[in-house]
Order: sequence, then structure tokens, then C-alpha cells
Amino acid sequence: MSDDAITLDHATKRYADFTLDVTMRVPKDRITALVGVNGSGKTTTFRIILGLAEPDTGSGTLLGADVTRLPNAVKRRVGSALAEASFDAVFTGGDIIKQQAVFYPAFDATLCRGLLERFGLPTDRPMGDFSTGMAAKFRTIVAMAHRPEVLILDEPTAGLDVVARGELLDLLRAYMETPGHSILISSHNAKDIESLCDDFYLIDRGRIRLHETIDRLRDDYATLILTDAQAASLDRSHILANVRMHGAVHALTDERRYYEENMPGVQIARGDIDGLIAVMTMAGESEHAPTAQKIDEATRERSLS
Repeated sequence: MSDDAITLDHATKRYADFTLDVTMRVPKDRITALVGVNGSGKTTTFRIILGLAEPDTGSGTLLGADVTRLPNAVKRRVGSALAEASFDAVFTGGDIIKQQAVFYPAFDATLCRGLLERFGLPTDRPMGDFSTGMAAKFRTIVAMAHRPEVLILDEPTAGLDVVARGELLDLLRAYMETPGHSILISSHNAKDIESLCDDFYLIDRGRIRLHETIDRLRDDYATLILTDAQAASLDRSHILANVRMHGAVHALTDERRYYEENMPGVQIARGDIDGLIAVMTMAGESEHAPTAQKIDEATRERSLS
């Protein structure tokens, strides 16, 4: 039996002005993030995994089943909350609980009502009255209430204040205490990703540009902030991408200590999601191709166990 909850192997989806081509895996017992700017392909990737959009070429699996032919028995083992999805505006929370109990035999209405009460969400108000943050919390709670093996969450903390966001992240951590569970999540809040996830994929223009663990991001990645003179003499053997912004050259490396030792005095910012996205997405398409190849080779060498 596979140790992967989700796999995509060059799953492609072509539109008039955009092509998605994604290879990735989400192991069981891990929280994996898909990060990138708006329009990079995150939601389309989620839709393919959930069987809501069929890839033009390539393949994928969800809990071992082909994503183009997901049986109901597999769908019931998955909880999802997509940012673009919404419940009927006239339905109350109570209406949706009744509806979910019909769709999912394992739906736990008591658990759902308890979590809604904990997060201050009413069950007697129509969904049309919910704020963006309230709707995001509601979707996530409903997705968890049938105790799925896999959660696929698109921007679950959108619109939440810092307290509510922390509570929701704690809820996801508690969910992961059950062996065999896994989460695929997207978020524009880098701190959420760095505090919650085990690894992440960076998607840009429909392609996976980087796959890395959060631990290695913290330990080994950095952005060198260089003058033109420093950039001209830079040893690029460990540079993944670079771009000019804010009056300096920003160069991304996955070998921070090398540059600390060999370029004393250079300004170095420790690796984080925001800095990585900024450099990788702003770097020209001409730099992305060799960068993606170098990163892919490094990723295979350190493939997740």
C-alpha cells in the first residue's frame, strides 16, 4: 500500500493563456503546503486532485484511486474546503449540517456543532450573512466533521484575526495526531505555513519551481542582498534565482553558510516563505528553467522518506 495520500505525475491542464503541469506528492502523516501568488495554479491543482477538473494529460491519485475516476467510497474519506466554493447563501448552518449528514455517513453532527460554537459561528443564520472569515472557518469545520483521512484546504485562515487563526491552526494540529492523516493546504500567510507544515511546494506560472522541507528552509536558505559590485563578483554555484528589487540584487541560495563564510559583510536575510516567493516569482522566465532543473535534481536526492 502506498505511503502517499496524494500524487500527481505531470498532471496538465491547458487554457487559452495558461498551462498547468504539476508533479507532486503528499505523504501520509504530513502537512504539505502549496504556495504561490494568485493565478499561479493552486486552485486548479486542488480541483484536479478532487476530481473536479480532469487533467488533459498525466495522472494523479487520491488515497490510491485515479483522480479521474474517484469512487464515492474514496470521496467520503476526504474533506475539502476550497476558497472559491460556497454554500447556498440562504442555507443556515443547521441546514448544512443536515445536508452533510446525508452525504457523509460518518458525519459527526455533535462534533460539528461543538466546533462551530467554539469558534463563535451561529447555526441559525443564513450563509449569506457570514463574513469572509466566518465562511472560511465554517468550511474548514464542516470539512473536518466527517473525520476524513485527508484534508485539502484552500486559504482556510483567510479573513481571520490572529486569535482565530491560531485556534484554527491548533485544530489542524490536533487532527494530525491521528496516524495516517494528511493535509494539503494553501495560504497567503507565510507564518501559518512555516509554523504548521512539514514541507511545501512553490508553484509559479503553472509549474512547480521548488519542493523543500520547512526545516531546511529555516536552516539552509537565505536571500543575499547585494550591491551591483557584489553581484558582479558573486559565486553563483549555489544561487537558485536572483532579481533586482528595492534598489539591490536579491539572490536566493540554499547554502546560506557557504556565503556567510565566503562573503563576509554581505547582507543576508534568513530563509522564509515570503522572501522565497518574492525572488522566485519575480525572477524572469529565462532564469526559471535552469533553476527548476537544479532544484528538481536536489529534491530527488533528498526525497522525503
